Amino acid sequence: MSVVQLFHHDGHRDEVVERWGTEAWTTANSWWKNIGAIGREQFLAEGVALKDEYLDAHSRGIPVTDDVVVALVLRHRDWITQGWGGVEPSTEQFVALGNMYVTDERFARHYGGAEGASYVRDAIVAWSRTSQEV
Repeated sequence: MSVVQLFHHDGHRDEVVERWGTEAWTTANSWWKNIGAIGREQFLAEGVALKDEYLDAHSRGIPVTDDVVVALVLRHRDWITQGWGGVEPSTEQFVALGNMYVTDERFARHYGGAEGASYVRDAIVAWSRTSQEV
């Protein structure tokens, strides 16, 4: 079974609209529908690869400020930008997503539990402190 078959995009509509508004859903949904099956498979595969690489870095004790992890954070931010239909998250929004990874069980589970999700969040926060964006 492909990653796309496991992910039910439309099942998140109500939550996205409630949390971020109809425009956020419309933009993301339009992008999702327009990238086609291959694009969806590639997007979801990149999300899995990011998760796996974060977990590997964490298991090897790589500090969140290490260049390897910073590169993951930048890829992660690019991936979020794609998922938001080309809208780049502000640093504040990106940090808020990192916090959500820890506080929302679904995301924490995706990142290997609270400890893995905290590592991802801490990497995003560390990056935000050194980013050029104000």
